[in-house]
Amino acid sequence: MKIIKFTALWCADCIVMRPMWTEIKNKYPDLVIEEYDFDDHMEIAASYQIKKVPHTIFIDHEGNELSRIEGLKNRQELLNIIEELLS
Repeated sequence: MKIIKFTALWCADCIVMRPMWTEIKNKYPDLVIEEYDFDDHMEIAASYQIKKVPHTIFIDHEGNELSRIEGLKNRQELLNIIEELLS
């Protein structure tokens, strides 16, 4: 599974979630996590119809979108979503 994250330096919720993503990378080393700064990659954000950050898209191995989440999520919410999608 691939995770595409859209964040921004000025985004307080993105800053709060940053340590959670580090933990997730360590817990699930096989996940591919791509991160894009919204301000630096507006064309990519537009291609995914991203209007606000944080915004996370979960993609399967065939490139199909499985799910997306928008806004601040806590650690357990993120883990639950990932574990559900991996099962």
